[in-house]
Amino acid sequence: MVDLRVAGEPHHDENAAKAGGRRWTLQIILPALVVAIVAGLRLWFDLAVPPMGDEAYYWIWGQRLAWSYFDHPPLDAWLQGLVAAAFGWSNFSLRLLTWLTFAGTLAVFWAWARRIMPQNPWLFFWRTSAVFLTVPVIALFTIQAVHDHLLVFFCVASLFFFWCFATDWEERQAGVRSLYLAALLLGLAALSKYNGALLGLGFAACFAVRPRLWSALRTPHPYLAALLAVALQAPVIYWNLTEGFASLHFHLVERPSGHWGRPDLRQVLNFLWQGIIAAGPVLVLGALRLPWLMRQQSEKIQRALALSVFFASTIAVACVAAFTDVLLHWNMVAYVGLALAGFWVLSRWWLFWPHVLITLYLLTVSVWNYAVAPISLPGFVDSGTAANYGWDQVALAVQAAERDHPQAFLAATKYNYAAQLAVQLHTVDVTAINPLRSQYDLWWDAAANAGKDAIIVGDKRNPIELSSPAFRTVTKLADVPVMRGGEQIWTFEIYLGEGYAKP
Repeated sequence: MVDLRVAGEPHHDENAAKAGGRRWTLQIILPALVVAIVAGLRLWFDLAVPPMGDEAYYWIWGQRLAWSYFDHPPLDAWLQGLVAAAFGWSNFSLRLLTWLTFAGTLAVFWAWARRIMPQNPWLFFWRTSAVFLTVPVIALFTIQAVHDHLLVFFCVASLFFFWCFATDWEERQAGVRSLYLAALLLGLAALSKYNGALLGLGFAACFAVRPRLWSALRTPHPYLAALLAVALQAPVIYWNLTEGFASLHFHLVERPSGHWGRPDLRQVLNFLWQGIIAAGPVLVLGALRLPWLMRQQSEKIQRALALSVFFASTIAVACVAAFTDVLLHWNMVAYVGLALAGFWVLSRWWLFWPHVLITLYLLTVSVWNYAVAPISLPGFVDSGTAANYGWDQVALAVQAAERDHPQAFLAATKYNYAAQLAVQLHTVDVTAINPLRSQYDLWWDAAANAGKDAIIVGDKRNPIELSSPAFRTVTKLADVPVMRGGEQIWTFEIYLGEGYAKP
């Protein structure tokens, strides 16, 4: 008889096992339903929501290929450029990569399931997938076509191969090929987003806490693998060397919230509190059970890996939080690591379902908020949602202004507005004029545009005063009211800036 008991959990008695066929079937079907619901919400988002600010911004990056970019590494832009070349400009194209990484993540989970629980891989696969996809920060940040979906996929794949290496090495001192694959994927994670490097800290911590892996450190393979991961960052290093270390300067100097000479413990505490929300309070609560779970050798290695990655990343980001504001998703690597123990951590249904239902609620509310109309409900508030609506109307108003001022260049008061306008117009010839630098400042040739007029898009959140110092005079051309459900939810403003001169 096939043993369908959950690894690491107390064994059920024989009568319960005989009577539990339907229950075990439901333990596969219901998590599969959760994954299907998540996929359905993602599809709804893709079909109903126009490109959001950062999505549009990074899409434009892909249309202007470079070795690297202002505040993120280049892999996402390179891939978006490839997608645009193959499929053109559309909502489908812009978000296509999110589906490839979604499918890739599930494929990794299936490979993991077949190795760690060959007697019932479907149980491991569907429950792990359901837990992982309903970690709040993963659910909310991988639905958008921003760098995080790539980061998450490469982290999951790298963790799998590192676990394969560690398992094989501890059993028979083998698995070197898996180690190099883990390093390759680690390098791609860091080439997707800088915080992917935190995964490397987690791997180093896992080496430190697993004495059976120490013998591997007496071989050249861990060091060559680390070198491989670092070598993949060559485009970023080269670009920063040629651009005056623009990325480092932005993150360490230009960020308005930075105060590197004055640590603030309250920010650390706030980061840790937000981390509980980001990972999911039930997942964090369930993680307290880890010392008594995962008793098989391969499971112990996975537990060590999950905790090593979680604590290494969290401690590193907490140190940064003392000196600057840290966003929820900056510690994404830690939450990915913890979620991969979710099969055991949330093995009890009274833990699994609250975790799942909380995130399905948040994800549903989020998609409704961006697809139907702005809403504020308990646990979800996004004050900037309204500014994501109405960009098709803004584009029409800008085209009308262009007919009256055909020599004017196009601009916006913030980088994401410039990108959303550019996507609507299917052009890269829009810029952002704002005191806070962005990638647009690296593209912009101020001397070549001196004396020219501009059609500028702004609103009350990013007012024309951000751009007006760069012009001799500024005149309002039009208001563009944004209606939703019969109510006006936002107003964009179109201006004519005359006589550009960089301040």
